[in-house]
Amino acid sequence: MTLKDLTDPQAVVRAMEECDRVGRSTFLQTHGFGPADEYFLAHKGRFYDSKAIAGAAHLHQTGIPLSNSEFVGGLHGAVPRLRGLGFEIVSQRRGSYVLLWNPTRWEWDETRRQEIRQSIEAGGTGVAPWSTGSRKKDIQVGDRIFLFIVGQSERGLVASGHAASSIYLDQHWAADHDERAPTISVAWDNLLDAKLVLPWGEVQQAVPEFRDSYQGGGIKLDGLQTLSLDALWQGHLDTASVPASQRAATPEIEASYSYVIAKKRNHQKQFRSKLLAFYEPKCDVCGFDQIEILEAAHIVPDSQDGPSTVENGRLLCPNHHRAHDALLFRMDGHHAVWADPSTEFLAPARPAPGTK
Repeated sequence: MTLKDLTDPQAVVRAMEECDRVGRSTFLQTHGFGPADEYFLAHKGRFYDSKAIAGAAHLHQTGIPLSNSEFVGGLHGAVPRLRGLGFEIVSQRRGSYVLLWNPTRWEWDETRRQEIRQSIEAGGTGVAPWSTGSRKKDIQVGDRIFLFIVGQSERGLVASGHAASSIYLDQHWAADHDERAPTISVAWDNLLDAKLVLPWGEVQQAVPEFRDSYQGGGIKLDGLQTLSLDALWQGHLDTASVPASQRAATPEIEASYSYVIAKKRNHQKQFRSKLLAFYEPKCDVCGFDQIEILEAAHIVPDSQDGPSTVENGRLLCPNHHRAHDALLFRMDGHHAVWADPSTEFLAPARPAPGTK
């Protein structure tokens, strides 16, 4: 028998239910599969290793196991079969890294934090260096970063961003240490008040194999864990942005209206994160690779119902994003076709690492 014999969507559902019941590690071990490298099945707000689910679903439907060596995953195997049965598949090429902040050992200047929040609220990012703990290699520009606060009664996720540099040695965060510490520049895209963290316990329940604690920063999460944590984090951010007085209100919300000059695209930040996870972090036209100012551009504008998907999105520098919106060129795959071949746009001068 082959993967073509998997024809029952309910068998896929039963495989996912089994994974939920026994846990990811036991599920993979039981069926003889490893963690997915890139493609994951998304279902009801949860994510699953696509090839392992397909193999287990074959067993649930036919009673005959389909081992890891008997079929391929990815775009030539499990992915089209699961999509053909009506399931959503998402791609997550990169993993992510957990960094830690202990306010009892190092005080993050409130003025600087406020500057970062203001930059984020204005639609940008705020850049700041951060220690990677014992990790001295592997983190690359564009990798997803999650910052957890520890050393207080309510531990949890307090900020997120993307690596704006690879690891370098910089002054140690502790004033009484002479040695230099592994460090990266982080372009933060969300930063909460310490009282509004996403609790550690909630993360453990939603993210497979998330630990009770981490002794130092720099721990890598795989693709499924990254997707799970990002989805949980986005939901928490939606709640955290509501004033406390409104969170305690009755379910019925009184309608109120305001008139503004511009329409804010609340999905743009999440769209940018998706593109940074999928594409190499550089302008698709000129190759400019300063991650702090790269922007998410729609090939078909969302004003014309263009979807916020990786297929309809490209990372562009501000100049080329503006030129694209002005219809000076169109994207043909990953090539710019200019309306006027003599037109040239230069990327803005690149600032020094760690600066805005």
